[in-house]
Amino acid sequence: MPRRGETINIANSEELIEAIQNQEAGQTWILAGGKYDVSDDCLDVVANINNVASGFVFPIFVDNLTIRGEGDVILTSTYDPNSGNWHSQNFLTIGSSGVTIENVDIQGNPNGYYEGMCNKALELIDEGKDLTLRNVDFLPLDYEDDTQWSGSVFITVADAGATVIDNVSLYSWVSARSVTTGTVSIKDTTLDFTNNTYAGYAEYGLGISGDQASLENVTIKVDGSVDLVNQVTNNLKPGTTVELTEDVAVDEMVYIQTDNVTIKGNGHKITASESYAMGTHGQTNLFKVQADNVTLEDVSLVSTDLTKHSLDVWGAENVTLKNVTLDNTHTTGGAPLVNNSSTITVEGTLSLITGEKSWYGINVDDKNGAASITFAEDSELSFTNNAESEKAVVYLELKDTEPEDAIVNPENAGLLLDGENGQFVPHTHAYGDWMSDADGHWKECSCGDKAEAGDHVFTWVTDQEATADKAGSKHEECTVCGYEKEAVEIPATGGSATEPDVEKPETGDSAPWLWIALAVLACGMLLTVSVVGNRGKAKH
Repeated sequence: MPRRGETINIANSEELIEAIQNQEAGQTWILAGGKYDVSDDCLDVVANINNVASGFVFPIFVDNLTIRGEGDVILTSTYDPNSGNWHSQNFLTIGSSGVTIENVDIQGNPNGYYEGMCNKALELIDEGKDLTLRNVDFLPLDYEDDTQWSGSVFITVADAGATVIDNVSLYSWVSARSVTTGTVSIKDTTLDFTNNTYAGYAEYGLGISGDQASLENVTIKVDGSVDLVNQVTNNLKPGTTVELTEDVAVDEMVYIQTDNVTIKGNGHKITASESYAMGTHGQTNLFKVQADNVTLEDVSLVSTDLTKHSLDVWGAENVTLKNVTLDNTHTTGGAPLVNNSSTITVEGTLSLITGEKSWYGINVDDKNGAASITFAEDSELSFTNNAESEKAVVYLELKDTEPEDAIVNPENAGLLLDGENGQFVPHTHAYGDWMSDADGHWKECSCGDKAEAGDHVFTWVTDQEATADKAGSKHEECTVCGYEKEAVEIPATGGSATEPDVEKPETGDSAPWLWIALAVLACGMLLTVSVVGNRGKAKH
């Protein structure tokens, strides 16, 4: 029989059931890899949790119990209670403190009362507090309509102590609404609402609830079947990333009013549905940010004939747009981007698209406070106007801000401040003559942008021909830009190429006699050669 404080090695379902039936405070259960089905074998365990004696599928009622998997471990039950009683809705029910569950997968049991779903995969209730869930995946149950649901994590106690949810995934929500004391720290956790049974029901918020819950690196995955506004963005908590797995259409403006959140599009778009209408906020923009430290990444915001601005940023600090497309081709009016008293940083590519009813590409307005857009070093601005009429890329409505403070690092976006009208206009590159160094050549605009960069194409050019006794020189020269390498020597060709030195006769009266003597000597030499030559022939 298990005893208090001991470590128990468990290898199959029967041994797990025995451990549940005989649990003692301080035990550690080490589960070997495998699937553990507790079925209905623990219903008679006297747990006395929240004034209910028994009838639980998987009860934990002792303090400081640790359940740890080694290998691939799945905890589940095939038992269907077909009951709506609170304790029958749960797979795991924890009524004690200091419980740790780690390195396991949990798949709740089916319940016919809830159309075959486990309502709560885990509930912390009664005297439960200081719960730790670490490296736990709550696996979904699949339904006849091909949707999925894992059952929720419900923390129903008022005092949660120091409850930690770390590196957990589930296909449901985490509810900590009952917690008024203590903390529920949730980090590196993913809530997957793609193809989800509860997607589209506005009355069910999809995320994490509770004032005592703190989030760090929590991701909510959604697809086109969710009500993005009422189920997700209206219920956001700081530290959340909303990740799109496909395009999403919304029935009213997406309104981000929570600090420290990210909308990660994965290349997908958010647009207005055919049922789009003005919400209680009284605005018809497609997307609005009124919070600090918000990031939009790899997403397209596409307006329609029912919406106004594609993106309205109002009174917000440190908003980051990273590889964002704002398409205002179809609109009731407005602009792709409006910056009202906010600070925005652009990273990657910001693509602006205007249509006939668009006002311009970007509006920067400081009537209610300082406004600026900073283009980071790696950023660029793409502007496409689909209207017949000309549209300004940037339109500044500045009261107290200087243009150069409103648009920071405009050269990174290809913008140039026009001294005549005080507005930023697209800079047209004008590239000069070839520039070069030892590594290659290029042409450069006055703004610093480079074009036609390439490697040198060298050919040899002779500077001075070599002679028999004198070296020459040559150098390599680029046929494209004219860049020259340092000259190298061409060795002398060698051999005798110069006439013998003959002393010139002196000038004066003796000079003619000297020339006569030389002539006679020369005739004698010719005569000698002729005789020798004739003798040679006579021998034949």
